[in-house]
Amino acid sequence: MNMTYPITKWNGSRGADQLVVYTGNNGTSTGTNRYGWEAAVLDGRVIACGKNDTPIPEGGFVLSGHGKAAGFLCGNLFVGSGVIVDRETMLLTVENDRAALELQADMQIAEIEGRLQERIREGAKFDRENAEKRLENARKAKENGEFDQVKAETEEAYYLTARSVPGEVRAVWHRPHEQSDEEVEHTVLRLRDAGFNMLLVEINYEGYANAQKCVHDFLPIRAEYAGGFDVMDSFIRVCHKHGVQIHAWFEDFFFGVEGMGCPIAELHPEWMARRKDGGLLHDAYDTFYFLNPALEEVRELVLSLCREILDHYNFDGFQLDYIRYPVGRGIDRSAGFDEQTKALFLQDTGIRLDDIQSEDSPEWDCFIRWRAEKVTAFVSSVHDLILDYRAKGRNIQLSTAVFGDPEEAIRLKCQDWRFWVKQGWLDAIFPMAYLNSAEDVGREVGYMVREYGEAPNISGISPMYNHLPTIESTKQVEECRKAGATGVAFFATHNCTDEQLEKLRIGVFRED
Repeated sequence: MNMTYPITKWNGSRGADQLVVYTGNNGTSTGTNRYGWEAAVLDGRVIACGKNDTPIPEGGFVLSGHGKAAGFLCGNLFVGSGVIVDRETMLLTVENDRAALELQADMQIAEIEGRLQERIREGAKFDRENAEKRLENARKAKENGEFDQVKAETEEAYYLTARSVPGEVRAVWHRPHEQSDEEVEHTVLRLRDAGFNMLLVEINYEGYANAQKCVHDFLPIRAEYAGGFDVMDSFIRVCHKHGVQIHAWFEDFFFGVEGMGCPIAELHPEWMARRKDGGLLHDAYDTFYFLNPALEEVRELVLSLCREILDHYNFDGFQLDYIRYPVGRGIDRSAGFDEQTKALFLQDTGIRLDDIQSEDSPEWDCFIRWRAEKVTAFVSSVHDLILDYRAKGRNIQLSTAVFGDPEEAIRLKCQDWRFWVKQGWLDAIFPMAYLNSAEDVGREVGYMVREYGEAPNISGISPMYNHLPTIESTKQVEECRKAGATGVAFFATHNCTDEQLEKLRIGVFRED
């Protein structure tokens, strides 16, 4: 059966949800970032697929997808797939003919044979009888030309032959929606039974609170909880009852969304992150509004919220998210051009911000580093706060959700998580390796573990959020383990299907 997908363009930069066909001279590559999925094609057949920045084969091309296009490529292409690209109609046609399907079936069967023998040699605990049965079923299905059945049987065997690592961290971020203790218990048990042992529950989002005991005029309660149900109390009680760790997931400087109201901007417009023309700066990825971390009163306000949360709720841990500036895209699209910030920067550095004309100048680099220091000052204050609670007998863990590329984190977001790790302020980092390719996930996590292993690495992954095939969840967990991660954190529960949870339960998460 042939499948088609619209081509966005030939060559050039790859944008959101785009499918780009890359051609070039021998030795060149696509030059793409980590947030996609690619397939190299030669003589009309896929010869390699999965990672990004793929070398372009001489006489061939590379299909490169982001977002929806990446999902199509990942779900429909494999080594041996037939491919046609039509410049006139701007269509990609994928033909998985018998030759391609037989090659794929051979590779799938060989992979399971190898995994099965590895588990046997290791003396691992797994359902060997069922795995061997699935393998034999796959062999028979190939003989009969039933290639969909081969895929189904080998995928099931893949889960059954996965390693399970008892004691690792298996976390998931959760945006609460529950309206009763019964609904909370259903959520917790659904996740616990799938093998998760840590829940990161969101305290605030889009400038509104989910926690009844942390409500202010600048942080009103979300409409869903206006009736008074304290979902945080409920989650803490139920998680502790069932042996699941619960951490507060706190958005630090992200405090509103365009079109949804921003209470703090209405009350304190002088506290908001502003661009050069004086307008509120949207985060470049979304329509999010941020507070200005350069201002001491802003940092003190957010710190007081952290203290309030920990005073009123018995969380096991506290995670800082959006612990950064809004994403900067050049001088005109960066935060910090309000009069207060300009005066502080001039006072500290002797540099007039309005005189900076180039992003390549040392003065602009100084401004980036200066803003990063303001975020770092806040992290330091939260660390001190956590130490105060520990001195009083509270065993609270501190973690941050960070961007995986440390240079990009500083340059675009003024987030110097490397320094926080080196200072020993964090009990764990949750790098957001939200990539489509399991190989790319493993490469990014491995780099962080090697270079910044002072804090345990609990790798944030998002195969469910990215709508990848179910098996990719297992593959990404396996790559994180191989890279040396202490555990994984899935984004997020609202993307977890029952099928995905079941495959984790019988595979990588089967042993506690």
